Amino acid sequence: MKISLFLSLIAIFIVFISFTKSEPGFNSGPGCGGSGCHTSESGIVTAEVLNNFQVRITVTGTTSKVGGELVNSSGNVVAVINSTSTNPFTLTAPSPGTYTVNAGFKSPSRKWGTTSAVINVTGIDEELVGLRPEIFTLYDNYPNPFNPSTKIRYAISQTAFTSLKIYSILGEEVAVLINETRTPGVYEVNFDSANLTSGTYFYKLESGNFSQTKKMIVLK
Repeated sequence: MKISLFLSLIAIFIVFISFTKSEPGFNSGPGCGGSGCHTSESGIVTAEVLNNFQVRITVTGTTSKVGGELVNSSGNVVAVINSTSTNPFTLTAPSPGTYTVNAGFKSPSRKWGTTSAVINVTGIDEELVGLRPEIFTLYDNYPNPFNPSTKIRYAISQTAFTSLKIYSILGEEVAVLINETRTPGVYEVNFDSANLTSGTYFYKLESGNFSQTKKMIVLK
């Protein structure tokens, strides 16, 4: 009787473990630990592919430490940061390919999210139309400050007329980079500031009902 009861308790424990492995492995190993599991939340993780197979990862919703990992198409973790106060942070893939990005945080609550990063043979994508992002996003331009050129990446979650324009600090329109209908995907455009003077400028993305503006600095 005691042996039967013991085996039943073991079985319940195994079932409990199998249903609580909901967080990625970057935090404290696969599965749950400590005070509980991470819960998944859509839209808190964004990823930008940089030069030399680097992926810059941003986690929203926290001012505390974050962590993340790159997982290749075979399901293997190829790069990981368990905990860092730097947000965004950078992970480096070993080669071109399609990677899953898992990232999250413990504070103020345990949450993690996921997105994709597609790296081509040159190390940086010109147009990632194969991805279907869940939300509209305007990323930070890279590099910034810059001279003479920088790259601006943005994500479109549904087909919409889209414009990407550059403005001076006085609000004057100085360049139009995109002004057409875009289908869902992640896009990147190169901006050359050869005709501009040093100073602060703003780039604004408008797509459907979405609108966001960010700052860039030209140094010459």
